[in-house]
Amino acid sequence: MTIDLQQHLDTANQYLGRQYSEELRAELANKTGLAVRPRGIGFIMTKDYNPARINLLVENEIITHVTMGN
Repeated sequence: MTIDLQQHLDTANQYLGRQYSEELRAELANKTGLAVRPRGIGFIMTKDYNPARINLLVENEIITHVTMGN
């Protein structure tokens, strides 16, 4: 199965400006992602690379930036 990365990024960009909540966390659990600093506390990341991974930057409970990869 191949993933259309641009379509995946377009989908991820829909989260910009949304509040990071438990409902959103549950929704994202079904997508490729990695929680690095969901509530201001940093977590150690793995060194694997997944081009389809959705990375969200959350500041003050609002998603401010979206990237793909690791």
